[in-house]
Amino acid sequence: MLIDFHTHAFLPQDLNILGERLAFVDKDLADADPHKWQVHGGGSLESLLAAMERSGTDRFVLLPVTGSKGRVGELNRWVSQVALAHPQVIPFGTLHPQAEPRKQLDELLELGLRGVKLHPFIQRFSLDLPEVGQVCAMLAGERLPVLLDTMHSQGLARAKPHVGQMMSFFGFSGCEPSQIAALAHAYPDLRIIAAHGGSLYGWDVLGELLELPSVYFDIAYLAGLLEPRRMVEIIRKKGPERVLYGTDCPWREAVAFREWFEDLPLTTGEREQVAAGTALELLG
Repeated sequence: MLIDFHTHAFLPQDLNILGERLAFVDKDLADADPHKWQVHGGGSLESLLAAMERSGTDRFVLLPVTGSKGRVGELNRWVSQVALAHPQVIPFGTLHPQAEPRKQLDELLELGLRGVKLHPFIQRFSLDLPEVGQVCAMLAGERLPVLLDTMHSQGLARAKPHVGQMMSFFGFSGCEPSQIAALAHAYPDLRIIAAHGGSLYGWDVLGELLELPSVYFDIAYLAGLLEPRRMVEIIRKKGPERVLYGTDCPWREAVAFREWFEDLPLTTGEREQVAAGTALELLG
């Protein structure tokens, strides 16, 4: 069984804007560069469904993303409708800590969504804000997992200097391992999924995230960024029972990503645990 815990699809109007921004941000990087942010296969719901079928994925978590405080409800209702039409979809919602999160969460629960995606980079907030703590307290009380998109600022600046300069201009502080660990300590009942191996571009500074039992990692987007042995090392240090398979499709091509995963030098038990076992245990 294969469960992809990290996928996205975009509405047509969002794809148009996304295309314009990507053309500006990474225009000088070659398409073959694994650091380049690019959409594979179109980015629509239809293309995601097709990619999941081609890659032999049984179930997948659909994560809505918006930087607009006013569109949270719209996207949560859309994801709910998608899941009703496509049983293979496991619907997560989104919230914005600075835009009536209690009201948004109540609607999210009524829609039957299974977790929450927060994206500090796109939503432009810091994990240190009191409002984020309030959201974490609510999610812990409702037993909903939160998937945090991660970004290590210094690591990103080394890998992509042009993006690092842009982040510095906007004053973004990242989603650092120390900040995630602080949330885990403050809200021990909250199940946190730290995307991209715990910290995108911050794999050398994961620190206590490797040991905290309430913090999970997914491996989304990491094909091409981490050598197979390094990926396996992180999985084993964290423990396969705390690691989730995820592609980040359409930011990665699903079939190629699965081939990369199948080639990792894991044991059969480790591979099965990451591929589906952890997700089944986490979501019940």
